[in-house]
Amino acid sequence: MPGSTEHSVILIANRKGGTGKTTVAVNLAAELVRTRGPTLVVDLDPQGHAGLGLGVIAKAGEPTVHDLFTGQSARLDGAIRRTSVDGLDVIPASRGFSGEFTVREPRTLAAALAPLRARYAAIVLDTPPTVDAILVNALVAADRCLVPTLLHWLALDGLSQFARLFFRVAAHVNPALGALAIVPVLVDTRSTMQRAVLAELIRRYGPEHIFRAIRVDVSLAEAFGLGIPVRAYRPASRGAADFERLCGEVSSFAKTYSPPL
Repeated sequence: MPGSTEHSVILIANRKGGTGKTTVAVNLAAELVRTRGPTLVVDLDPQGHAGLGLGVIAKAGEPTVHDLFTGQSARLDGAIRRTSVDGLDVIPASRGFSGEFTVREPRTLAAALAPLRARYAAIVLDTPPTVDAILVNALVAADRCLVPTLLHWLALDGLSQFARLFFRVAAHVNPALGALAIVPVLVDTRSTMQRAVLAELIRRYGPEHIFRAIRVDVSLAEAFGLGIPVRAYRPASRGAADFERLCGEVSSFAKTYSPPL
């Protein structure tokens, strides 16, 4: 049974694409349902992959989260869709969103999520890597932030770029934004390069800001292809165990490390 009444908005973000953001968003949300209660995923990436990973794609003309930014709606209630996982809902993306904003107010998303906070124990935001207006809106709305990253030298630059944006928003717009945590993904501990990159992350950001890794597991990709979380596909898999652990770390981190880096 869910064991927490905390209502929080958790942002999954990075400046670099292909870092496992959506896999983390979908599977963390599935674990939050088990431990906290009703959970909502908000798919802010126009690619719509978070919705796809939960078996929900908005058809043309159906309400989406991007209606907030095109001026079609100031509310999200009508865009909420159920998934196959009991207690897990999703607000899908508009896959036709061109990036043309009518509404650029940075508190637009926060205002739209405010009436939903009491309804959900947790809200998980999946974001695009390069749309600044959406990233800023998500940072303003969030209580804490997870940054999935590959353990590759090129990934360090995207992480650094995002960290700078994170600090600016935390300092000037959302002082309640909790600490930034880094989640290594697709990790193979046999890789010398990955061990070296991990050591550099620890040196730059401190060990308390680096969560334990999500290891390579084909079950994660297979589950995504079926439109379900890995917990519903192979509950005894390595991927399911890693996300169960990540869920516990998120709760512990939020209580222990409140200031930004």
